[in-house]
Amino acid sequence: MTTNNLEEFGTKLPEHTAKSNQIMIPDAILYAAPEEINVANGSAQTPTQWTEPVSGMFLSTPETIKKLPSNVYKYVAYSDNKWGFLKVNINVDELLLLPDSTSDLVLQEIQTFLDNAETFKYYDVLHRRGFLFYGPAGSGKTCLVQQIIKKVIDQNGVILLCDNPQAIELGLRDLRAVEPDRFIVCLFEDIDALIQRYGEKEILAILDGESQINKVLNIGTTNYPEVLDRRIIRPRRFDMVIKIDWPSEAVRRHYFKNKLKIDDKELGKWVNATDKFSFAACAELMISVKCLGKDFEKAVEHLRELMKHKPDSRDFNSPADFNIGH
Repeated sequence: MTTNNLEEFGTKLPEHTAKSNQIMIPDAILYAAPEEINVANGSAQTPTQWTEPVSGMFLSTPETIKKLPSNVYKYVAYSDNKWGFLKVNINVDELLLLPDSTSDLVLQEIQTFLDNAETFKYYDVLHRRGFLFYGPAGSGKTCLVQQIIKKVIDQNGVILLCDNPQAIELGLRDLRAVEPDRFIVCLFEDIDALIQRYGEKEILAILDGESQINKVLNIGTTNYPEVLDRRIIRPRRFDMVIKIDWPSEAVRRHYFKNKLKIDDKELGKWVNATDKFSFAACAELMISVKCLGKDFEKAVEHLRELMKHKPDSRDFNSPADFNIGH
């Protein structure tokens, strides 16, 4: 499953930046100390208990939460240099499990890792592991990450979105101070873009940092593995480097069979027509044909053109070519 052949696709890094760190706080829940913030109106909730931040000093506070609810979070500043864990809503309820796929094997290995905490302790080895998933855009990396998120949440873990290294390092310290034994997943989506924006040193500080040395799973994704330095891709940072390729014939068959509920003859037509289609393209074909009533062959042709054609400003002077697959 591990691969060192990182040069087999992509030789140029297109210009791109990390995802925005802008957060709309009213859409989520912020877990903060010593106050619980009422996100709906920006004011503190009614105090119900006392907290003692320093010996002999007692402050009123809303009802405290002894354990962070198992979910996905960002660590954000909310006012006057106060920081807290912002709950991020990610829909992981409708994920389709694909048996005998690379994703299925990865999930099995992660489950083995989660189940063997006592074995790591017995051999005096830190319960820590790193997985880096690489592959072309749309190959299923995000779907796999969402399946991992669901697995960890179901087992009472916490997922931290690492889109700002400085903030996440503070968050790890904060979480470890309150819950030293909580299992954590640190998620570095588009890690190449994070390094480009914040620098390699900042990412390495998290991967090796004292705040998360035990009971942690580091997950990274990238479309451009060739730009990552070997200091990132090495054991005890990212131990497993796994290519997530286009959905195989068997995976596409399983996907369409569960989604479309069609007979074998029509199923074969869909599977054969979608060779080297991404999951996103498979979903779009289903929507175009089944939901919008477009012609199957034309929709397939349109999607293939869309996947290989990159819009360019030089097209402005070319004749219009508007084909949406009817």
